[in-house]
Amino acid sequence: MIEVPTMEVNFHLMGRNEIDNKIEISINQNIDYLNQEFEGSILFLIHDITFHPQRAYLPDLHTSYLNPPESPVMDKVKEIESPGQINIFVFDTYSKNGRSEMTGFTPILSAFHHTYKDNSPTFDRMFIAYPGLSDNSTIVHEMGHFLGLKHPWEMDLSDQQVLGLNNDLTAATNHMTYHRDVDHFTKEQLKTMQRFAIDNRAYLIKQFEVHF
Repeated sequence: MIEVPTMEVNFHLMGRNEIDNKIEISINQNIDYLNQEFEGSILFLIHDITFHPQRAYLPDLHTSYLNPPESPVMDKVKEIESPGQINIFVFDTYSKNGRSEMTGFTPILSAFHHTYKDNSPTFDRMFIAYPGLSDNSTIVHEMGHFLGLKHPWEMDLSDQQVLGLNNDLTAATNHMTYHRDVDHFTKEQLKTMQRFAIDNRAYLIKQFEVHF
């Protein structure tokens, strides 16, 4: 018997006055792929999809997040998000300084992860660009950050090996890289994220699904 933690996700479609059928289909495909890549270690369910007219661009929001004061749109986010779920805000994006467009970022704490509950829902957010919805791996990558994973290049060799990133090929195609052909988490990463969810994100776990 395996008890699988279940978490709910809200999608907030920003700069939109109605829910586009194609976007709704894409969201459902993203959640299906997210559950596929988590291989039963955590189950994600859509709780709600809403739309809001406030328009902004993801790179600008990222800049305001890194360099306060926050933008008025970020203040609006605080009014929209609901506690108890993972809130995914979807915004437009653009290319910046000749670099490819930003497709996502996730505000996280670098330490004291046990305080996420005390700061909820401030760190229960993910930010995705509309083009990122067409690449299912974007949400998978950001969920990895949400549940405690780093990019491989941010870790020393011993930490990479603990997470099963034992060779260049495994690391290059891992979901926590930016390679175009990412296709997996290691079993060690999956266990780490499940433990992180139970230890630090338990306030977002709605129930434990029992699988035999």
